[in-house]
Amino acid sequence: MLAMVAGLLELRLTDSRSEAMRIATWHLMVMATAWVCFLLALALPISAGAAMGPSTAQLAGAASAGVGCLLMSAGGWLGGRLVYEFGIGAKSRAKS
Repeated sequence: MLAMVAGLLELRLTDSRSEAMRIATWHLMVMATAWVCFLLALALPISAGAAMGPSTAQLAGAASAGVGCLLMSAGGWLGGRLVYEFGIGAKSRAKS
């Protein structure tokens, strides 16, 4: 949650028509989707177990967590591009 706040604060300082903003927008969407996947992985086995069966709910939760891990990896790569290519979050920015 703290990283989200820091990212949103840095987003305000980025030029809205730059390549860095385009990547930051993708990073935001991918990481938010990963967050939702992890919430589903937590909620499915707990709440949907009676409606769809415990083994199906656990499988759905595990699949959701797997998708969340893949999305988090892609979002981390995009975040790395923001820092190392554009200097977002660094004391002196490279090119934004």
